[in-house]
Amino acid sequence: MTPEPSGPVLHTVDRPHRPGRLRTMARPRGGAHLAGDMAALRDAGVDVVVCALPEAERADRGLTDEPRLAEAAGLRFVALPVPDFTVPSVPAVLPPLRELTEGLRTGAHVVAHCRRGIDRSSLIAVCLMMLEGSAPEPPWAAVRRARCARVPDTEEQHAWTLEFFRRISPRGQDGSPTARR
Repeated sequence: MTPEPSGPVLHTVDRPHRPGRLRTMARPRGGAHLAGDMAALRDAGVDVVVCALPEAERADRGLTDEPRLAEAAGLRFVALPVPDFTVPSVPAVLPPLRELTEGLRTGAHVVAHCRRGIDRSSLIAVCLMMLEGSAPEPPWAAVRRARCARVPDTEEQHAWTLEFFRRISPRGQDGSPTARR
């Protein structure tokens, strides 16, 4: 049996020549470990924790107090709930994603998490990079390198990022196809 890590394992997404730091991670440990994991994130220089878990999933994982404990540790907590293996509504996530992008531009250290740190957190990281001006494929490649995992988990997630890109970028409005992996 593999022992559980003593704190969050952060995966840095390479964004050359960009201010701020973008990382993904699996969910923090819940219950009695949660306060310590929030403090460990702050000690690692994290400014903002973005949680992609819906409230019920947070409760199932012992993370109900995550918003309160993140704040107590000096972190900003942002909830962007997305049910597992699905995609969010663009109008629902665009305002907080734009705000997070502005934070990155001013040097913030942002960490996004979901349950495993692969699908929903990767989706958030890719969107933030697209809001910084990237086309969809380079961010997916950067997240794959950071996570050493195949992302996205579903074709729906990949298609959603292409639609997201078309909505946010004048370049994306031209209808030109974007190469898939």
